[in-house]
Amino acid sequence: MATRARNLFSILNLLFLVFVMIFANYPAIAQEEDNFDPRTPITDKWALVVGISKFARSNLNLKYAAKDADDFKQFLVNKCHFSPDHILSLENEKATKDNIMEVLGDSWLPRVAIESDLVVIFFSSHGSPSDMDVAGVNYVVAHDTNPDKLFTTGISIQNLANTIKERVKSKRVLIILDACHSGGASSSKGLIRTANVDAAQIAQGTGHAVICSSAKSESSWESKNYKNGVFTHTLIESFQTNGSNTKLSEAFGKLKTGVQSQVAAERGVSQTPVLEASRWKGDELVLAITPASPRPVPEQALEGLKSLESKPVVAASNTSVESSNKTTQASAPSAIPDISGDFLGSNGLKYSYWQKERKCGWNMPQFGVKGDCSISADGKTLYSSWTGFISGKSTAALECDENGRVVKITVTDGTVLERLNK
Repeated sequence: MATRARNLFSILNLLFLVFVMIFANYPAIAQEEDNFDPRTPITDKWALVVGISKFARSNLNLKYAAKDADDFKQFLVNKCHFSPDHILSLENEKATKDNIMEVLGDSWLPRVAIESDLVVIFFSSHGSPSDMDVAGVNYVVAHDTNPDKLFTTGISIQNLANTIKERVKSKRVLIILDACHSGGASSSKGLIRTANVDAAQIAQGTGHAVICSSAKSESSWESKNYKNGVFTHTLIESFQTNGSNTKLSEAFGKLKTGVQSQVAAERGVSQTPVLEASRWKGDELVLAITPASPRPVPEQALEGLKSLESKPVVAASNTSVESSNKTTQASAPSAIPDISGDFLGSNGLKYSYWQKERKCGWNMPQFGVKGDCSISADGKTLYSSWTGFISGKSTAALECDENGRVVKITVTDGTVLERLNK
């Protein structure tokens, strides 16, 4: 009888272990069943960039976190073929917990990105070590985070990971976390630029790669020699190792060595960036790859930006921090340029444009061709598609006069349209 009981217990224990193994490996199994073809071209590119130097509690202030975010955004636009209106930037007072979670899970990334796109998410702020929370949880610190109430006012790493996994449709996501230690932060209950954060916690789902600025037991540092965090400055340099063809592994190799050597020289301590990309499928990520089929920002996302911009700024407490003009979203809608009227193209053809706010179009009756267009949120780019005798699509840069009228349209294929009767 005892032998039978032991055998039964062994069988039950074995079944339990099998169940645990299946459950633990469910993400990998789900990944294998994913029918997304990794050879699919990257159709478009989107980014969320968050940088916080000025906090509601001034004793948390950093020197260069907002500048890090702004520099990284400019790098994406100038070197990596990201359209300016495809990057949503939250800095300082705009980077509250609610605003960050809203654009991550509701009004921005879920509405603009599809599965074949590339999404980049960049944070430059504080992180909290696990021993600051009663449950040992790590948090990313928002503008309005209270270090004494991290559960209710901070963004937990697990919540961040789950939101990206469940709400962002893209199969290619690069997450970059630069959270640092500074002179001001050292007296702020131990808040640092993300210590004890495991990159593997965040790298969930198919094609999610994560770069953290330091290993779990380390701090990340702002430079003594230039106005950036060491990590972000080196990151931007590293992604240009082989120009626009730089692969993720090539960039990370240079990033890791560069950060380690500079922090050791400046501080005499260790800072080791970490890359987690074990579940990436297909060809290696090239951040500067040209998108195959760019799209305009959807109207629903533009409406969401208007709502976000109208939210009141969080007032600073126990601080004399002045509001910065850079706290507003870089991608918030600007004044809509006037494109209506007639234009003559360098191809010798005449185009007559009509307009209704950001939606517009043109026609060429002599050829039976008409086009539909939309103007980007920043008012600088025109997206067009047309049907008729011929069909196609294009992206063009808009040039306006002092009255906001479009006087010149420069298409990426080299065609230039100039307004008639200026």
